[in-house]
Amino acid sequence: MKFLPLVLANFLFFMSISEAGAPEKNLTINHTETKSISQVKNFQDEDDTEISDENILRLTWDVVPFAVKYRVTYEGTEDISYTTGIEISVQSVDSDFHVTALNFDNEIVKDDVRIISAETNPKNPLTTSEFDKMNFAPLYLVYSWIPVKDAHHYEIQLLKNNSVVRDFITVFNPKDDEFDFYDDTPLFEEGEYFWRVRGISANNVPITDWSAKNPGNRFSVIKSARFCALGDSITHGGGAISVPPSSVIYNWEYYCMMPIKNLGKSGDTTEQMLNRFERDVVTFHPEVLFILAGVNDYRSGIGGWRSVQNLKKIKEKCDWYGIIPVFITPTPINPDLIRKVKFVERPPADWREHRKYICDWILQQEYHIDISEEFTDEDGNLIYDLSLDGVHPDAEGKQIIGRAVEDWLTNYLKY
Repeated sequence: MKFLPLVLANFLFFMSISEAGAPEKNLTINHTETKSISQVKNFQDEDDTEISDENILRLTWDVVPFAVKYRVTYEGTEDISYTTGIEISVQSVDSDFHVTALNFDNEIVKDDVRIISAETNPKNPLTTSEFDKMNFAPLYLVYSWIPVKDAHHYEIQLLKNNSVVRDFITVFNPKDDEFDFYDDTPLFEEGEYFWRVRGISANNVPITDWSAKNPGNRFSVIKSARFCALGDSITHGGGAISVPPSSVIYNWEYYCMMPIKNLGKSGDTTEQMLNRFERDVVTFHPEVLFILAGVNDYRSGIGGWRSVQNLKKIKEKCDWYGIIPVFITPTPINPDLIRKVKFVERPPADWREHRKYICDWILQQEYHIDISEEFTDEDGNLIYDLSLDGVHPDAEGKQIIGRAVEDWLTNYLKY
């Protein structure tokens, strides 16, 4: 599912959040649109880079589970950040800085969040992707960073052997904090990669240097994975609205001790997964394929019968290619939370019937994992405390999925 880019290049999600003491703000999460480089790229020479004379301080902190934003208080001023860092203008770098993690209702999730770094007048952006903590690079990359003060938009490059293989320009959106970018093109070619980003002014001039290479933005791609996972954004990763899939805390594969290649794509329906099967799955020759699908179907009005027909065809393809398909029951949703955060459109009234139809079929399959009980309340909804937006399980929910898959694999590997 999309976020969630979240969303993603070419996908935007909107939600309204009213800040305490501030006018209502529409927050677009995940994310930025793209145009071709020939359409928008017309930079001045590198020597013309604009570097501000302002006294800028960049603060960073760790993700706080269940927080959707952070209030930063300093010098009698309050700022809000939707990621794990902020760049601010300060009179003194020795001022007192206080970071508070907040939920949708501006209630405190954690006060006095520990600041882990403070950098004065940074010359380049700080990337926040955690590819070094993943056993495999995801098939669909998400690039994330701390927003650059005064950046109008960003340029992002993916490099292989120090040669640029992909180059993106984000499209400015004043309602978007622009701290991540979803790459809609799968990455298959084997090799060593890293990615970088720089801030661009409204005049299309770089205002920062390129971000530095670090373990979190470097990764390898190999065309072999014994275990793979096919799915939507619940598999792709991300959560708490503001945490992208490039962070592992809301990535269920991270909580499974066996290495699993993430083939998830945010926003996918069962039909879209079926249509990309040969390209995205067969390429990696998996022995076992975990399939977690259906949420985007029943929440958007696609009937359970149609979803099951698509899952049957995925199973047939697995059989044809000698892959063991392990179907995971799709998680429910919570309409009350969806209405509260206005993250996606309200689901149809009969969504539970269609989800049940999918789950009933899955439970008849030779290989399946049933996680329904852990996620469903007495009304048939996604348990309130396991999600912030009513669609995506958060950190605790992702752990439940990852450990259920690990249990299945542990039994499988005994024989």
